[in-house]
Amino acid sequence: MSQTLKFLISETAGTKSVNNKSCYYKKDGVLIIINCGKGVANAVRKRGVLKDVKEVYQVLTHDSMDHIYDIKPFFEYVKAETGSVPKLIDSISYKKNKLKKLGIKDGDDYISVEPLKNNFNWINFLVVPHSDKSISCPIELYLNNKKIFYAGDCGAIPFSIENYNEYYVDFADKQSEYFMYPEKIKELARKNKIRKDKLWVVHLRNVRAMEIAQMAGMQVAKEEKRKFATLSKMPKKLKKEVSQKNQNQI
Repeated sequence: MSQTLKFLISETAGTKSVNNKSCYYKKDGVLIIINCGKGVANAVRKRGVLKDVKEVYQVLTHDSMDHIYDIKPFFEYVKAETGSVPKLIDSISYKKNKLKKLGIKDGDDYISVEPLKNNFNWINFLVVPHSDKSISCPIELYLNNKKIFYAGDCGAIPFSIENYNEYYVDFADKQSEYFMYPEKIKELARKNKIRKDKLWVVHLRNVRAMEIAQMAGMQVAKEEKRKFATLSKMPKKLKKEVSQKNQNQI
């Protein structure tokens, strides 16, 4: 089974990923981008993601800085390239004041819209605890005739998520309150009868995390797998040079 969502692997520091929390779906001139962490604007530019795009929807699962860092440069790039103002799909998991502090304004830099059924039939927000008594919003996506579950940094999913066509789950190589380590993902798959070929792990931190995921028999999102596989084969001297170069850019 092939991935519907495409992940933006933007910056690396040695064998570590600086941002791999954002993904997108593009069809018929419409771009849907989920989260917008550091380096995303540059990754979108390098990939030519906005080519032939007329309308952009930005979705946020929650307002941690690693998910919203590049909102301002991304929105500016969208307006410059497409002439349209991005639509930010409103959820209860982020605070608008936090976005204002990043220098963007509703109505000028983006248009805030609520994910009501009469507005959209391709997205539905769910709610789970995140950290520090905050919440995150996993999302259901109805795209390409598929029903997709995107975990959105969940540390736990306390409800049934059976019968999706695709699952994307944030992976931690050790126990974490933010997202799931291998035993938790395996338990989630057992409880919800999720086939291995329907589930991809994302948000991996480094090469070692990819190796742990693969040893546990899990599919790694192809963009992350490709990036980390390339990094893991680099000679040590070159890894050090790449790390230093990227650190200087961050």
